[in-house]
Amino acid sequence: MLEKPNTKDVILDAAETVVARDGSGRLTIDAVAAESQVSKGGVLYHYPNKLALLEAMVARMIDSVLNQIIAAREAAEAAGEPVLPRVVEALLDRMEARDNVSQALLAASAEQPGLLETATAPIAVEFQRIADSANDPVLAQIILLSLDGLKLSQLLGLRHVRDTEIKPILDRLVAMSREMHA
Repeated sequence: MLEKPNTKDVILDAAETVVARDGSGRLTIDAVAAESQVSKGGVLYHYPNKLALLEAMVARMIDSVLNQIIAAREAAEAAGEPVLPRVVEALLDRMEARDNVSQALLAASAEQPGLLETATAPIAVEFQRIADSANDPVLAQIILLSLDGLKLSQLLGLRHVRDTEIKPILDRLVAMSREMHA
């Protein structure tokens, strides 16, 4: 028997759909209610205002990223392999996926400057843990920061690097992460 998704997840799925399709500026309680087919009162019961909804969306996105990083770290540790290459590959997989929700939440954070600060703290802790486990913690941080910079450039639509140069850069970052442990 299929389990019915909980209402909070239905609302967050709908909010992500609205943001991905229409942009963060069009995220309203009414739009989410219409998309989720949950009454406006039902949406407001779980998320009393747009900020609460945005905070829940950011928390969900950060949890997803963090879970992917932790899964890659734990898989590497269980296999007795270096952690950094596995984490880099997991982050690259995530970068390759078109991510309109991250882009819209980044835009929303311009309206609410503190939106991302607290939420991203667990990722910073995990990145530090990964860097500290590497043979060269500074180089590990450089690799992780490079990935962050490339992802942010992608989200903001910046074209500091030609599209033809992205793959060789990413390939080199992966190679560097492996070379550190050779």
